[in-house]
Amino acid sequence: METKSEIGNPIDELIAKYLSGEANEQERQEIEAWAGQSGENLAVLDESRRTFERAGLWLGQRRYDASAAWSDLQQRLDGSSNVVTLKPATGQGLFVSRILKIAASLLIAISLGLAGYYLGFRNHQPAVYTEVMSGQRQVLDQVILPDGTLVTLNSGSKLTYPREFSGTSREVSISGEAFFDVVPDPSRPFIIAAGNANIRVLGTSFNVLAYPGDTLVEVVVETGKVQVTASGNEDQVAENLLLDPGEKGTYLQRNGSLYKGMNNDPNFSAWRTHQFEFNETTLIEVARLLEKVYFVEVTFSDPSIGNLQLTASFDQQPVEFILDVIRLTFQLELTQSNGHYFLTQRANH
Repeated sequence: METKSEIGNPIDELIAKYLSGEANEQERQEIEAWAGQSGENLAVLDESRRTFERAGLWLGQRRYDASAAWSDLQQRLDGSSNVVTLKPATGQGLFVSRILKIAASLLIAISLGLAGYYLGFRNHQPAVYTEVMSGQRQVLDQVILPDGTLVTLNSGSKLTYPREFSGTSREVSISGEAFFDVVPDPSRPFIIAAGNANIRVLGTSFNVLAYPGDTLVEVVVETGKVQVTASGNEDQVAENLLLDPGEKGTYLQRNGSLYKGMNNDPNFSAWRTHQFEFNETTLIEVARLLEKVYFVEVTFSDPSIGNLQLTASFDQQPVEFILDVIRLTFQLELTQSNGHYFLTQRANH
């Protein structure tokens, strides 16, 4: 039985509408919420996006009737004797079959000879901008930009981008924290405005930290190369910083200075991955990170507890599990109420 969306469309058809630009606001929000429910859902949506990208078509370049496309495809399959039937499958086979089905609307569009029109159409669209605000919650907001770039937003963050990228560059702005997985396009660099710093890439993945009021902007590169530019006055030459994988660039807001170094924080993307690496890390540092990632409050009955050092790794475990490991490791007591976790010394300790 096929998964149904809340408004009655099969989820695979709704993904096709979302990627083709035909989904209305309710459908768009539904798909994004569905993608955030599990890693498997996100993988399906991301691979579908990559299928569209490889075909050279994307959101806003042309809008077509996905429902009619599905109907036409079904009729063609029913009337053809040369169609290979995909049997129900599980695991990887099911994943591939879903991607093939989602891609059907795209394949129909290509067979109708629309690809050339799509590619020529995108540079003539008006610059209509969209703002995405990430709320204060554990479900991360993920946005697929018109070129296929995937952006994951941390809580309290704002992404501003055009409905269509036109001209010789792809420009967006970020306030807060976000992880960018940028689709390569050597002819059109991807440029991010973060405070008074500009980040320029061709195709790479990296983390940006630039909350309003912060004294600095941080960029940590995961893959590819990133250029960070400090915007000077009109009579000044802008400073540039070129970052490689594993490096961190820091821009100081107060004086426009740029600094480059290795990223020594193994947990810089824990807000997104829920993967933690602690090496003789004090419990007060552990608590602050857990609060940021899981939106909880962790306190201690005595400051000495916060000075205890933890060495452990966690991979997508819930916060209750991590705190229980801490409780057992240091022989503490743990109580919880409405998202507040309280660690105390045992009475006989």
